[in-house]
Amino acid sequence: MVLAALVLLLACMNVANVLLARATVRRREMGLRAALGASRSRLIRQMLTESILLGVLGGVGGIIVGNWFNPGDLARILNTNFPFRMDVSFDWHVFAYAFAAALLSGILIGLWPAWRSSHADVHSLLQEGGRSDTAGVGRQRFRNFLVAAQVAGSLILLVIAGLLVRSLQHAASIHLGFDPYHVLNVTVDPHQIGYDETQDHEFYRRLETRVRALPGVQSVSLAFGTPMGNLNTVNGGAVSIESHPTPAGQQPPVVFFNNVDPGYLDTMRVSLLRGRSFTDSDNKNATPVAIVNETMAEKFWPHEVPIGKRFTLKLLGPPQTIQVVGIAANGKYAAIFENPTAFFYVPLAQNFVSGQTLQLRTSVPPESLIAPVRNVIHGLAPDLPIIDAVTMQKVLEGTNGTQLFRFGAYFAAAIGGLGLFLAVLGVYGVVSFAAVQRTREIGIRMALGGDDRDVLRLVLRQGVGMVIAGLGIGLVAALALTRVMARYLLDVSPSDPLTYVIVALLLTAVALVACWIPARRATHVDPGVALRYE
Repeated sequence: MVLAALVLLLACMNVANVLLARATVRRREMGLRAALGASRSRLIRQMLTESILLGVLGGVGGIIVGNWFNPGDLARILNTNFPFRMDVSFDWHVFAYAFAAALLSGILIGLWPAWRSSHADVHSLLQEGGRSDTAGVGRQRFRNFLVAAQVAGSLILLVIAGLLVRSLQHAASIHLGFDPYHVLNVTVDPHQIGYDETQDHEFYRRLETRVRALPGVQSVSLAFGTPMGNLNTVNGGAVSIESHPTPAGQQPPVVFFNNVDPGYLDTMRVSLLRGRSFTDSDNKNATPVAIVNETMAEKFWPHEVPIGKRFTLKLLGPPQTIQVVGIAANGKYAAIFENPTAFFYVPLAQNFVSGQTLQLRTSVPPESLIAPVRNVIHGLAPDLPIIDAVTMQKVLEGTNGTQLFRFGAYFAAAIGGLGLFLAVLGVYGVVSFAAVQRTREIGIRMALGGDDRDVLRLVLRQGVGMVIAGLGIGLVAALALTRVMARYLLDVSPSDPLTYVIVALLLTAVALVACWIPARRATHVDPGVALRYE
């Protein structure tokens, strides 16, 4: 919303600049109208009517184009497996909002030109000899300010786009704590067809055995949650450390965990740093155990070896005392953009849940095994629905993975490109208009011996000044505004120097080209024609 509002603001400033230029050209017309009896309010209404008409026509065009590109169901675009529709189709709320925005924009962009035109001195206007006399330095300042503001706004948009693109680059290479390639996740819940816990255990035992025998399957495991999945991801419970009791009056911290079987760490290739992995002997009759990650070990047992330490986990039932038997490497659990967080694993045999995800590490494309696995499941339980069947790489590209960064980067890049186009259009328009207004002056200079370089410097000076001012304002504003988006960046500083340098150089180069084109055209003015101008 902020990016879209900034682009709308840039467009309004662009149109306001054009209207100001037209108002300058039409000052004699306004003077004649006033001399013939038109009131100040009548002149303002005329100018506002024109600007409102521009806004409404632009709004209608925007509604048509926006509705044309409207995906309708955003859930399909976001690549989520949730069974719902995110309906963003066109309706009267959208029409009312867009029409109000267009109407308000038309009013705002026409106020200043209308006010200036209505306050013109009739006698001085009727005595002026031509347009070139009406474009003094003082009357150019506001238009120059608008262009500098457009350059600044464009730089802010491009910086935001650059930071999000850099985040997307980092997201593609970030350390996940597991290997997402060649892994297939298949989620089922036998409880849906009336299985009890004993039947669940038998079903999953037979499922693992049969799937492990499929061609192309390297290893198989079961877990409650899938890292960064849209369905089951992690559990969470209040944790109390045996040797470090929670201070009185404070609530014990909530730590997330996943229920996994002995093959999970190997299948997902999660590094075990110290201690041991789970075994088949970690069942209901054995001491409850857990494998904690590095962050949890450092947080609750700083400068200690947590192997053999105990903590209490409080869920819905009575508290459970658990012994630490291993330390695993940190990873990403709920979302790719999360900070390092305390996390642990518990054996499924000691903390059974009916709904589980079967993970297969394969030597063949994992999606090719979806049909064989489905056949195995339906061979064991014909009525059992498959909740989800998706590759781990597809999960990684989902809403909890890189998709938000990818969507944000593409959207911001498109918005930034549009902002750059508007800024360049504004620079070109003002420099070109100023060059036309100074046609007679240029002709006199060339008649008195001035050469092309003198004319080029004369016209470029104004445009370069606006670009430099806009860059300065934009850099300061971008440094301040990007602080609020730090939480949306992945391993990228809001003041990333590479992004700022590339954006500043790109904007400067494009804006200078926009200045150079009308300046170069001004050097081809024929002095004889220029002296007879107007």
